[in-house]
Amino acid sequence: GDVYPRGTPRLQGLELADGEYRPLESRLVDGERTIRSAVLGLDVRADGELLRFRDAATGRDVRHRPEVEADEERARAAAERAQAQARQEAAARSAAEARVAELEAALRRSQPGHPR
Repeated sequence: GDVYPRGTPRLQGLELADGEYRPLESRLVDGERTIRSAVLGLDVRADGELLRFRDAATGRDVRHRPEVEADEERARAAAERAQAQARQEAAARSAAEARVAELEAALRRSQPGHPR
């Protein structure tokens, strides 16, 4: 904002053609100034202090490393919670099975004709 004169788009790009740098044309896409990079095969737009890259074919943004790492951390945490819950359920199932076995043994012992 402080570098370019008022009215100059924040996002600008150049391409080298015939030994000269020429400005790339920008366009508005969904209200955001966007430049198509033929070299990358992506649309480029400013997002705050970051550049966002969008695959024009799919319309999906290429995610930044911190976003990918945060998703991976959330997935790891969810997997750990699921494993802890599975362990708790297995322990509860074992305890219930042991209790059923105890009750069945007590019932057998209390039946007539069972040796005491």
